[in-house]
Amino acid sequence: MRDDKTISNESAAILNRLLSQGIFLTYATARSLSSASKITRSISFNLPVIIRNGTILANPQSRKEIEISMFGEELQHIRQALADTIIPGFTTAYFGSDEVRLCLAGRMNKGFQAYLQNHSTDRRIHIVDTEDKLYEGKTCYFTFIAPKNELQPLYERVKQIEGINCVFQQDKYRPEYWLELCPGNATKASAIQKVKQSCGCQKVIVFGDSANDISMFQMADEAYATQNAIDELKEIATGIIESNNADGVAKWLEAHS
Repeated sequence: MRDDKTISNESAAILNRLLSQGIFLTYATARSLSSASKITRSISFNLPVIIRNGTILANPQSRKEIEISMFGEELQHIRQALADTIIPGFTTAYFGSDEVRLCLAGRMNKGFQAYLQNHSTDRRIHIVDTEDKLYEGKTCYFTFIAPKNELQPLYERVKQIEGINCVFQQDKYRPEYWLELCPGNATKASAIQKVKQSCGCQKVIVFGDSANDISMFQMADEAYATQNAIDELKEIATGIIESNNADGVAKWLEAHS
């Protein structure tokens, strides 16, 4: 995805051509299924897609969840750790097959306000009036948005909780940081292993640019960081390819397929 949150026509054409020739291809993202599907709708992926940093596996054609990792007993420890926080964010939960995002009224900053404005037509967002209502339904994900210095203490607290994964990184499009919590069995790496087993693949090659790509870089047979990737990812990469704005992933796949 380019910096303008789109996939170029050239990348889509290359990837669709490779898919028609039999390549196995999917994507792994921190985004929701709805958001990711809108961005990737021009590409006919042939494997389950990995959503919410590995929390959800979904069918890219039907845009339906196949498997969702939910919080269990560790949810009580998360609630205790978050009891005194005033940082805005939301919980992602399911009521039956319906995904909702629950936000507590009154918690607001510039970053979260921008998020809500960008999702003003999203019917999944529900503003609730008590903390108890944040934990209704089956919870699978937490998202907090704030300046780094405000989020850092919360990150230091929640990362001590056993049985969960934390992703703490800067938004690629704004100055704020995001702190995202998901179940301990949910990572991009673990989700890729499931997809690998389901399709019988012998080799995994991954591409990335952000901190939430580290786990899949560590498990892959080959891992390529785009030119615009963070330094931490470049340090563990098999190699560096052209940036996302220059169709780096598609061009690499075309040259090596």
